[in-house]
Amino acid sequence: MLLSTSGAASLAQAADAAGLCAPDLKVDKETLAARLLAAYPVSTAYLAVGEHPAPLSSYRALTSWLFKKRAAEKTEGGACKGDGCNVDHIAGDLQQLLDGKDAQFRPTGGAVAATFFDADNRSSLACVRSDAQLSLPYAAEAATTNAVPATVAAAGAAGPATASTAAQPEPGWMDPVRVRGNPDQLSIDRSNQAAYASVERAHLTLANDDVAQSRTNDIVVFAGYSFDKRPMNGNGSTYEAVPYVGFKQNRVTNYNGGAITVDTTRTGQAGVLSSFHFAHPGSANTEDLTARPDYLVNSSDGSRLLTVNFTYTMVRPGILNDFIRWNNGLAFKPILIGQSRNGTYLNRGEAAVYEQHQDFIRLGAQAGFTLASTNPRLPFDFTTTYTGLKALQGSRSIHYWKGALTYNFNQNVGLSLDYSDGLLPDTGDAERKWGLGIATKF
Repeated sequence: MLLSTSGAASLAQAADAAGLCAPDLKVDKETLAARLLAAYPVSTAYLAVGEHPAPLSSYRALTSWLFKKRAAEKTEGGACKGDGCNVDHIAGDLQQLLDGKDAQFRPTGGAVAATFFDADNRSSLACVRSDAQLSLPYAAEAATTNAVPATVAAAGAAGPATASTAAQPEPGWMDPVRVRGNPDQLSIDRSNQAAYASVERAHLTLANDDVAQSRTNDIVVFAGYSFDKRPMNGNGSTYEAVPYVGFKQNRVTNYNGGAITVDTTRTGQAGVLSSFHFAHPGSANTEDLTARPDYLVNSSDGSRLLTVNFTYTMVRPGILNDFIRWNNGLAFKPILIGQSRNGTYLNRGEAAVYEQHQDFIRLGAQAGFTLASTNPRLPFDFTTTYTGLKALQGSRSIHYWKGALTYNFNQNVGLSLDYSDGLLPDTGDAERKWGLGIATKF
């Protein structure tokens, strides 16, 4: 297990010291990487972001991946916080060993932390005696706090970060592409680990019920392209626009008694999400405001809906809309997002739904949480939210609950068990469904 409990890191290291030094006194890189990750854990939310999938079958390969990911963040000017600081501590403590600062270990000359765990790296580290133990100065702090001060982490990792910077590729044309299960979340960049971990995934679900003699497929996908992202001031505040298209389909085929009936609900959407990110000098607190005009076509009931939607998100590091790392292998993120949904029907559709399709103004919030594993060998996460919107105009207030448990194959694809119940926030149409299927986000 990668995560050690608070105050127990040194005990675990002492108990396993024999595994660190081989009979020939050479340090096993896989064991060393595992020991460093146990002292400085990272969450699956952090592993879920990167140009290449995080390798979860090897501690050594994973640590090498983390070094390259963190170096890329530094080239973009990103100060460390939380998981990023722990990666800096791993690099800093490893470099101390490779520089010969710990008398218990003897390095080969010229080794650098940034490439030490690479598959083709031949540098080595040897124990002076068989009972040598790691001395990790920041381990206790990393196990008991949510984030390590950026100045401390940067001082410990200045050397190795520079060595791996040149290896990072330039951003590609695919970087602005976003695929999600919720259009309000298309502005969330993959580099924003805390926010990205909770975005709803696009999914394809297929189910067959031999008892009810029915077959169901459910598709939800929104695809956008971020462009025109630019600073609004010198404090780090930004604006970006994300035009998008979306498609939803729920198709149920019943073949009871030989007679086949098909019930299909299908909608298409198009719009533009405008996102304003507000940063403040001398503070890690941020706010995000989005405005999203959207045109929805329901091909099942013939209705046409034009909406303007707003969200407001306050981010308070380690408190709200950000991860709080626990010492039991989990990280917890409280979610609270203000929302406003405002729509007018250009066509109310068929007679069966005509009366319920009324123009509306709704105001409220979405609340919930994400629970994510910090153990890369158990890459699960669970997100549940409740959306409550009061109807200021129109007769339908919104009460909508949704939950998703996902096993992540990599940072982009997972197997997800979903359940939702209530009135959809966008349209007010009733929904109650569950499904198991492939889910993706990027």
